[in-house]
Amino acid sequence: MRLLARHCTAIAVDTPGFGQSDALPEKVWSMAALSDLMLAFMNQLGLETVGVCGQHTGAAMAAELARRHPSRVLALALDGIPLFNAQECETILPHQLYRFVPAADGSHLTWAWSRFRDGWMFFPWSERHLSHRRDVDMPNADTLHRSQIMELLRSRESHLHIYPGVFTWDGNAALAALTQPAWLGTTADDQLFPHLERIPASDPRQEIHRLPHQDREALRMAQADWMSSQLKAASAPAAPANPKMDGLPTSDGRWRTYVAGRCLSAERWDTNKPITLVLHGAGSAARCELERCRTLIAGPLCAIDLPGHGDDTGDLMSPTATAQALQTVIESLNVPSYRLWGRGLGAAVALQWAADARARGQPLPEALTVCELKLWTESERSSWPSQYTLPLTPDWDGSYLIRLWHQIRDRELFHPWFERTRATIRPVEPQLDAELLTNEVFAALCCRDWAGSHRSWLNWRADAVGAIGSIDVTFLATPGDGWARDVPALQALVAPRAKR
Repeated sequence: MRLLARHCTAIAVDTPGFGQSDALPEKVWSMAALSDLMLAFMNQLGLETVGVCGQHTGAAMAAELARRHPSRVLALALDGIPLFNAQECETILPHQLYRFVPAADGSHLTWAWSRFRDGWMFFPWSERHLSHRRDVDMPNADTLHRSQIMELLRSRESHLHIYPGVFTWDGNAALAALTQPAWLGTTADDQLFPHLERIPASDPRQEIHRLPHQDREALRMAQADWMSSQLKAASAPAAPANPKMDGLPTSDGRWRTYVAGRCLSAERWDTNKPITLVLHGAGSAARCELERCRTLIAGPLCAIDLPGHGDDTGDLMSPTATAQALQTVIESLNVPSYRLWGRGLGAAVALQWAADARARGQPLPEALTVCELKLWTESERSSWPSQYTLPLTPDWDGSYLIRLWHQIRDRELFHPWFERTRATIRPVEPQLDAELLTNEVFAALCCRDWAGSHRSWLNWRADAVGAIGSIDVTFLATPGDGWARDVPALQALVAPRAKR
């Protein structure tokens, strides 16, 4: 992206079902069908003609887009072109269609680490023999984490609907039909390097490039420079100044977008009914809190990724600064009335939000519901940060994943989770659904500053907020639970008429 952006407007598009894109309906998608989705995306943005770059699956989609819609593609640069034969489809594809099903003991996370680690050492990854060893350096743990584990946790089983179309794609026919200039190549260590030999005798406008072992930077620079020259030669038009980004519905009837710089996920949206704005806890994310509160709240829901969390692109903020930033979300949504739901850090933000709105004379929320909030003692403020959040730094054996799993799981069982004694057992039904816990693991790994998020929560002082006025406030807590300890004091401080 950065190399291309030196020469042109560069737009990166997630393959449907991967990255931050929404999942597709569960069926096998051909490269032709996916290329038509890319065409629809171009139309949505008002892009008449483009140069296209793609790697592996993206290379197949790019070639198919150029073949099916030649007038819309000026040039294409393909890195690693999948040209599988019938035998490879029979022997390799079944192992690529692995399932990723969250397990109650978290073993799916350790399995994933081992699977992708083997994927670097063997091709295909399921053939763990000397004859299938890849001649490459192993990546460091952080690279494996970012490039493989995080992508799997985002996409889950989307590969089941994409990979069959990649393996069965008739790439030779697509390449033979191209009429545009094409850069075709990869580095010698790429799994698909041998496929360059399978490219049919081609048009002289198709250049085949075999780059040195593991020299990805040279490949990217070569592609970017080549694409720049092709776009200049074709007098490619500039990108629209104000592309249309509205009207892109999700596949499951919900919507997700950015409003006033913040990432929102909504369900049951109806501006004729009171909207509940949902604020998640420290180190979590909007989608996780939607899962937790969906059955507890009637009407439209709009969950917000707090700064530095989930898909938010900003840095971590204090609850006070977050409340100020999120006020612009309310103004941008232009809803006649709203309610607030907050958990943990989100509860602190909600109370601060209401207090600030009252102080500024702005419209107050109709109602406020908070849970998992305390008046932390000085001892807790000083000792808990080092105990409440274990380090999330990836390590070579992947053990950070299972540590995080049990940390999040034990929060459902004990409070505080790191004091696993009879006295700290939580008298509530634990939410131990493996899917929910996996989502929380992913949210924790997405958080810009996992430890800092919790410190921000611990350092917020409810006693500095004061009463928030005549709002219908509800504190949720189970008698005997560690989170119930300070509810009476919190109620007296900020909402004397609150319900418990």
